[in-house]
Amino acid sequence: MEAHELNDYREHLLDALEDQPRRVAAERPGLLQVLVNHERVGTLNCVGDDPSFNFTTRERSIQNLEIRSEAGILLGGCVAPEAGAKHVRISIGKGTLDAQIQNRFDGGSLQVRYAPAPRWWTQVAAGLFPGTAVPTGTHRGFAIAGAFAQVVLAVGMTALLAERVPIWLGWDDRAHQVEEEQAARELNDQQIDRLHQQLAQLAEAQASAIAASRTGQEQLVQLSRLVDGLAHAQQKLNAQVVNVQDELLTAKATASQELQEGLRTVASKAETDRAQVAQDISTVKTVNETLIKQVALLESRNRELHARLALASLEVAKATAAASKPTVVASAEPPKETAIPVSTAEAHRDADPQAFMFWVSFEDGTPDKSIEELIQEIHGTKKGPAKSGWYSVEVNLPQPEPRDRFLESVKRAKIVKAVATSKVMPPAQ
Repeated sequence: MEAHELNDYREHLLDALEDQPRRVAAERPGLLQVLVNHERVGTLNCVGDDPSFNFTTRERSIQNLEIRSEAGILLGGCVAPEAGAKHVRISIGKGTLDAQIQNRFDGGSLQVRYAPAPRWWTQVAAGLFPGTAVPTGTHRGFAIAGAFAQVVLAVGMTALLAERVPIWLGWDDRAHQVEEEQAARELNDQQIDRLHQQLAQLAEAQASAIAASRTGQEQLVQLSRLVDGLAHAQQKLNAQVVNVQDELLTAKATASQELQEGLRTVASKAETDRAQVAQDISTVKTVNETLIKQVALLESRNRELHARLALASLEVAKATAAASKPTVVASAEPPKETAIPVSTAEAHRDADPQAFMFWVSFEDGTPDKSIEELIQEIHGTKKGPAKSGWYSVEVNLPQPEPRDRFLESVKRAKIVKAVATSKVMPPAQ
């Protein structure tokens, strides 16, 4: 609905509200709508022979009663208690409406009766003849009757004129009309305010609906763009999947070829390493046999030296026990000559340190710099490249330090994995 249509509809409602007081004043009670608990339960015909209406409910009590005209205008109503009786009299036009409500805990009943306004002659008769009196005398009765008839006629004429003059002048209808217009105007003001609020709410709802519609259209446009982008991305993704599949097939073939070549290379290198290991084993066996021979020779020399030492000690003991003092002096010279070679040999040994070679294996991932620093720290020298993770190292021990203690100090290093001597060959050699 556009703005000009809303303005036209608003003007139409305002014109209808301005015309409503005149319609209410001109309207006479005909059919009245009866609403119980905001629900229409029937109609009351005010122009019929028996303008009454009865209603009974067994579901719930009658809490709210509304009387509306045939056009839906609220004429009156009341609120009744949940249990007990309620009597209401509502003025409708020139008549009155009596409503009797009787509520119980299991339901309620309603009796509505419309009483139209009494005519003028009924009011005059009620005022002039409040009661009837019977005259006591016969002669005086005619005189009294004639006087009474004249008085009645005068009073009737006066009452007729008093009733008709305001009607001719329109005072009564005009006053009643003014009252109805005033009541209708007050009711219309409330309805106009309510309509203004409803129109403002309707305008706000329309603006919200228009904004929501525009937002929905923008979202639809964005959604269509998003769908197009997704379709384009799906096409790109499909093309990339095809390319990746082709690359995977190519990489698979290339990797298979490289794997076969690598296996061949590894097999050939393993064969070469095997031959080299066999050659190293034979060399080690030869060296081992040579070392065994040298050890046997050294042991025989050691036994010979022990025997010589024992013989020299025995000769010195005999010479000391049998000889005299000059003899002791003379015999003391040979031991001095015998001791001279021993001290000379020890000095020669200290001056010429004995070379000691052993094999050492380091932890995996140990850098070469750390290995070189350790070898320099123990004053050693590497002999040849590493074979199967073992390094051959040669050190000089200038002082008579036990080899076992030296090897234990080397094993305590963090980067050293294992140490082997020449007598016990490393497993990989």
